[in-house]
Amino acid sequence: METSNLSYFPAPVDGETVYSWLTRYHLWSGHNSFRKHSLALFGVNTGQAAAEFPSFLPLLSSQTGVDIDWIIEHMVDVSFYKPFLTNEQYSSFINSLKYGKATALQSQLGMVANRITPGKELYFCPKCVEADTAKMGFPFWHVEHQIVGLISCPAHHSQLVPLKKVRSLAALPPVSRCRDADKDQDSLSILIQEEFESGFILEQSKLTQTYLARLNEFGLVTSCGHLRLNLMKEMMSKALDSFSDFGPYKQLQDSVKKQYPECLFYNSAAKHHPIKHLFFIYVLFGSWQKFVGYYRTAKLLDLPAEPKSVKPNITLSEQDKALLESGASLRSVSASTGISVSTLKILAQEQSIEIDTRPQKIFKFVERDIWRKLFVGGTCTDIAQEFEISVGAVEQILRKHQYLKPLRKKIWFYKDQCEHRAQLKAYFKDNPEHTRKQFRALNSAAYMWLYRHDKEWLEANLPEQSKRIYWPRKSLK
Repeated sequence: METSNLSYFPAPVDGETVYSWLTRYHLWSGHNSFRKHSLALFGVNTGQAAAEFPSFLPLLSSQTGVDIDWIIEHMVDVSFYKPFLTNEQYSSFINSLKYGKATALQSQLGMVANRITPGKELYFCPKCVEADTAKMGFPFWHVEHQIVGLISCPAHHSQLVPLKKVRSLAALPPVSRCRDADKDQDSLSILIQEEFESGFILEQSKLTQTYLARLNEFGLVTSCGHLRLNLMKEMMSKALDSFSDFGPYKQLQDSVKKQYPECLFYNSAAKHHPIKHLFFIYVLFGSWQKFVGYYRTAKLLDLPAEPKSVKPNITLSEQDKALLESGASLRSVSASTGISVSTLKILAQEQSIEIDTRPQKIFKFVERDIWRKLFVGGTCTDIAQEFEISVGAVEQILRKHQYLKPLRKKIWFYKDQCEHRAQLKAYFKDNPEHTRKQFRALNSAAYMWLYRHDKEWLEANLPEQSKRIYWPRKSLK
């Protein structure tokens, strides 16, 4: 392959990682130090040459003469993330790699939030090492073997072998003993590989509908479109047991106790790591091809894309109003309309219809006092204790005045904001020499609240970040 600025550089292999390509160059160039000599040519100083998303691709492309679009498409695992991103997100993803802005990509793709990252190891298949050496004359690191969640080599059905990453060391896959993968590991790995090679983008709403259609066949969806979470979690937990020895699946096992897999339905706007979707697909469908068949069919369930409880819009008819205004009892109107007595009572009170009710503890003047306390943001529990009534009675008054709910949310937000801001100001007033890191360690709740809800104010009032000092390291020869 012709190169632009280097007198010699090996031709890249389709499906080879960028780190593998640089390693081969270093081993054949005769350079003494991988970091000081070979990597320095491409501006890699403190970064990880074996990173999943290298930030030095523009310089590598200009130095070697290899088109950057080709490098991204064939030497980076962008296709693994593509199906679960929108067109806009995928374009942004590619542009970040193309212009060397890849440092925050793991956060943008939800990998940090999901706590599922590539880790500190590279993986290879011993049989691939033999085949590559026989065919190419050298072994190399395969892109698909580095995909998070892949356990075995889909081509040779053998378990992948890990090798620890060392920043300053250039290494190709060594000769190693081969160990066959079991049936479940192999099936899951083949599914992940087929997803990696598929290259198409899934629509979130249609994807959710596909899941629901399959879950319904398992009897895990109610007639209203709600998920039977306990049964679904039990099914996922049993499936994860046979994968508990492998990194990302340990994290999924912990997530089952919290919000997985229901987070794929109830929080569709969030960015979920592809392995969360892929393992769910594996449990439901068994293979990528079967899932694609369900996804493409038009015969899906007519269920809500995000199952949730919906409050029915119940209104009083003119006849019902006339009955209540004429003095008919709530129970008689309830029997004729099918609306519960408590709902009828609330609807009547909302429309100022005088109704004949049984004597009760809460009189009009007491209800007015409760309304005032609700209006200024008092909690239902505190108000119930103050007036010595049940929390349900207070909530019933709150339901009569629907406009109070958004108002109370704003009041609570403002109180939390003032409290956390005051906490930060008081801390740095008492400890002016402390850093933002120390504040976060000792006041994590206040820091996280401000970071999520008041980020601009937080950045403006935190001390400046201390400059990092990079000490020179002794290179390994």
